[in-house]
Amino acid sequence: MALASLNAGTRVLPGRASGDFVEVTLRGWIFTASTRADKREGFDLAATTAENIRAEPDGAVLARAAPGALLTRVTRRGGWTQVRRTGWVRRSLLAKAPARQPVATQGTAPPKAPVRSAKPDTQHTAAPTPPTPVPAATQAARVKLRSGTALSRAPDGASLGTLTGSADASVEERNGEWVRVRVDAWLKRGDILGPLDASPAITAAMVRDNPEKYVGQTVQWRVQFLAHQKADELRPEMPPGRPYLLTRGPLPETGFVYVLLSREQADQLQGLKPLEELALTATIRSARTRYLATPVVELVKLVR
Repeated sequence: MALASLNAGTRVLPGRASGDFVEVTLRGWIFTASTRADKREGFDLAATTAENIRAEPDGAVLARAAPGALLTRVTRRGGWTQVRRTGWVRRSLLAKAPARQPVATQGTAPPKAPVRSAKPDTQHTAAPTPPTPVPAATQAARVKLRSGTALSRAPDGASLGTLTGSADASVEERNGEWVRVRVDAWLKRGDILGPLDASPAITAAMVRDNPEKYVGQTVQWRVQFLAHQKADELRPEMPPGRPYLLTRGPLPETGFVYVLLSREQADQLQGLKPLEELALTATIRSARTRYLATPVVELVKLVR
């Protein structure tokens, strides 16, 4: 089973070799909210969703863990958990490259070896061989798709449509004669089915229902700016006189969020316009205020 997809540029610690496979170890940071306790096979955690593993909290992305991947907890910091995992990659996808030039690889589960065999386990794999990730040199390449190109959901799968003009695309992976690409394009809001903003991993309702679990954690929320405010005695959860933003969210929720600012942040954000949307990283300071069910978060940084 696939454990994670490693990004180009990610360094891993090699270990044992077995046939065409090499054992490697990855260490990085993952959102605590995207994990759950799991004691199977001697591990501590399992990823609850496809989630990035980073070099540091909010740092560069090293890999993307697969849902259900088992992980070993190393330490915790705020809303982040440092994890470690050992898996197997194909020898052909590893290279003794100069600094910062490793090859992107696909992690697979280590062998389950009860019978004197060091080879990675393949006997329980009922599905076809997974797509082969593109080597770093190819993965970064841009290609041009010709007009009339048919787009499919999967190799030999249902059709998504046909390009009516040529388009630039990024190559992401290969599967036999098929190539998965990502096309950058603009479309009208009315062509999107459903809400534009997906629910965040941690919602305001979850924070209010279980403050002991979420207070102190770091979240990535999207909010809508309403006004600049200063804390007063009606909101003792915030230092008196401290600047904060009154916002609506986290989107698509329709409640409110108080976003605490430093003096410097308040000065930098004076140009915000009412109803402007902000993507932010923030630390949850309180699940609610004394009189209102409004969570208080402290701004770490704007995502964009």
